[in-house]
Amino acid sequence: MPPVEPSAVPVKPDEVRLRSLVAAGNVLDLREAASHAAGHLRGCASLPLERALAAVPEPRRAAWLAENLPSIFLPPRHQPLTVVAEDPALAQAVANHLTNRGRPPVAAVALGADDLARLPSDLRSCGVSPVVLWRPPEFLQRWAHLLPPPAAGPLLDLACGSGRATVWLARRGWRVTGIDHQPDALDLAARLARSAGARVDLRLADLRQPADLPAGPWAGILMFRFLERPLVARLSRLLRPGSIVMLTTFRDAPGYVGNPRPRYRLARDEAATLWPPGSAEILVHVEGFDPDGKPTAGAVVRWTGPAGRSR
Repeated sequence: MPPVEPSAVPVKPDEVRLRSLVAAGNVLDLREAASHAAGHLRGCASLPLERALAAVPEPRRAAWLAENLPSIFLPPRHQPLTVVAEDPALAQAVANHLTNRGRPPVAAVALGADDLARLPSDLRSCGVSPVVLWRPPEFLQRWAHLLPPPAAGPLLDLACGSGRATVWLARRGWRVTGIDHQPDALDLAARLARSAGARVDLRLADLRQPADLPAGPWAGILMFRFLERPLVARLSRLLRPGSIVMLTTFRDAPGYVGNPRPRYRLARDEAATLWPPGSAEILVHVEGFDPDGKPTAGAVVRWTGPAGRSR
């Protein structure tokens, strides 16, 4: 995608346009925290960056935004997004930056306190908004009710990346350990956890090494967009009867030649056949496509085999 050229500064949208943007969701308010608390668009999320960004020289803004507005705080790339600031030029600059990072065109809205005060009451709110824009994996949201309750024990998120699943579950009462081999990803996960007020256990480890796999038993093990077949074969050591394994990742499909490489894709029906015969009950098995068009497969499995080694 060629870079988006800076467009004319956004005009203040009329009520009809604002209603459309609010209804679409994913509105990010960059204004100062006090301005946001005094009045904001209903349902928006607050990330007060506008004043700090205004002090950054224009040639450095892209790098500054990459550091201070990482994707972990944003909705999935395929979803709409609106940026709100008091300064029209800054709102448009941020919108252009996010569009250049591979999102659909991001809307820019310039709104000040006087503009908000004139809006109908059903379009505005006050106080600190609890809304966040980031989302956990859709597969987790859909099937989280199949996980054991938090009291049943801790969960293990393998290849947790920037921590959306780990933090989402921790906010809902589970004790979660997230493991990844990339320090930068774990730094982002820690940042996301702090922003959400969530306590998580994050560990740096190479999951290809058997010694780096933490001892169990775990009430549940999660693997999202990650496939290491030798590791899956070793999971039985970490489980106990009733433990849940949740796996979703890419799959082979006719004509698909994109990433990841074939060795990291599931074959047809493989998600349901990775487990030792007689040791697992398949609760869910689905094959379809991610919103970005990549073919995926997933399974939710209840372990019925013997208990693994204890911690």
